[in-house]
Amino acid sequence: RLRYRKRGGRSLKVRNRRKIMKQIGLVRHHRVTEGYPTKGWISAADIEAWIERYDVSTIDVQPVELGNIDWTICYASSMPRAVQTAESVYGKDIIVTDLLREVPFPTIRSRIRLPFLGWALIGRLVAPFSKRIQAEIKDANERITVLLNRLTFEQPEHERVLLVGHGGMMILMRTALKKRGYVGPRFGHPRNGMLYLFEKREG
Repeated sequence: RLRYRKRGGRSLKVRNRRKIMKQIGLVRHHRVTEGYPTKGWISAADIEAWIERYDVSTIDVQPVELGNIDWTICYASSMPRAVQTAESVYGKDIIVTDLLREVPFPTIRSRIRLPFLGWALIGRLVAPFSKRIQAEIKDANERITVLLNRLTFEQPEHERVLLVGHGGMMILMRTALKKRGYVGPRFGHPRNGMLYLFEKREG
């Protein structure tokens, strides 16, 4: 679109640029009904069995406030709890993708028994030194890069993008969005079924 501006008696053509506000909304899946194994002392094998149940568990669907934003496209992790959540909050077609699958829970091969919180703490402590866990985090960051590049270069017409996924991936996604100039909230442990909005002005 062109507008005209006079300068020194001459009419000059000036291109009127519209500044675009790109919005990316992150939503963690609804609470999983399986829950965490918070009672008793459990083994590493118990943790692995719980992960299998958690990954196929049903969810507790609750209302989600999406900020009265007309989201033009929605991506969801291919894990069942994320797909079910996306279907409950987004009324249009959903793009289901492995790119948003969760970072695997850090498991440790051991015969000891600990409370669940003990296993979670050990997982965090050993993560920086575990080649397997670091490889999984690297893979997750690479998947995030692929998705954000797709939204930037292959689908730039979508200015309001909703991404439904998981807590671990959302933490990594937030870092990636900040590096690309997006502004959004801080969070350490994202809440289930809550919108975290990131914005970037372009043009």
